[in-house]
Amino acid sequence: MGRNNICVIYDSDENYAKRLMSVINDDNDIPYNAQVFTKEHELDKYLQEKEADMLMICEGAYGYNAYRTGNKTVVLCEEEREADEINSREEKGLVGICKYQPSYQLLQSVMRYEKKDRVQKRGSLKVTGVYGFNNTARMMLSLAVARLMSEHGNTLFINFETFYGFKGILKDEENENLSDALYAFRQNHNQFHKNIVNAISHYERLDYIPDASCVEDIDDIKPEEIGTFIQAIGRELGYSNIVIDIGDGIRMPWNMMDCCDEIYICETGNYIENMRFKNFEKYLLEQGLDNIAATFKKIHVNEDENINNDDIWGRLPFCSFYEELCRIAGIEEI
Repeated sequence: MGRNNICVIYDSDENYAKRLMSVINDDNDIPYNAQVFTKEHELDKYLQEKEADMLMICEGAYGYNAYRTGNKTVVLCEEEREADEINSREEKGLVGICKYQPSYQLLQSVMRYEKKDRVQKRGSLKVTGVYGFNNTARMMLSLAVARLMSEHGNTLFINFETFYGFKGILKDEENENLSDALYAFRQNHNQFHKNIVNAISHYERLDYIPDASCVEDIDDIKPEEIGTFIQAIGRELGYSNIVIDIGDGIRMPWNMMDCCDEIYICETGNYIENMRFKNFEKYLLEQGLDNIAATFKKIHVNEDENINNDDIWGRLPFCSFYEELCRIAGIEEI
């Protein structure tokens, strides 16, 4: 990732400002070179001559004067409520962040801000669903779709299957999980995204929410609410792609499918599975849901693929269906 962008940090607390500069400059995923100012007149002189790509400025010195803002301005607030007040304005290029939090959380906040800004410039969020009547094959396909998308954009993977088994596939970070995220959503639809950061784990380029710890939590959420849940995550946390495994835990999955831009259908060639899917398509057409059926993209998945159980993620690009997936998705393999 390029390091040509300049992040200017101003805080009268010199120790804090220099620590923040070190954290930013030492993190390879942050696309900025940071430099510090601890005296107001030096900061003002710099900003009168140059423009910061990002300005991180302490709350006490923040003002609305043009020379005190960059292309993006992060206000380092003393209290969370003060950061919330700034964010409630929804002013373009401006975000408030509580300065007293672990450095990794602060950087996550900055990167979510970056992702959100990029998504707003693109003006779109793509939601991809994966569905099928063979759980094992569908789970393989959903992981493959998530991997492919993660190589070409900021991607979050959410599975609504019960007993998925992420711990045996992806790195387990011992964070919160889908149960916690759904609980936060039920408690506060408008602000729940602030409480699910700890529910998001990371593996290579992919962000994902681990399995629900209590399967009843999936059953409790209304399928039509899932669209709100997913769109809010994408909008507020800045993802360009969200991949969802539409598992057996979802009642009336067609309500969930309605929030998807496209849906990959897992086929295995099994006669009974094929008949079930034909009946499913017939039901959608009879219910006037042909718009959902029109988003289906069918991919044949061989459930007997020779995948090493210790490295399913690493073996996915070598599966027989992966090349077909790339072709249908219109994405070249990396």
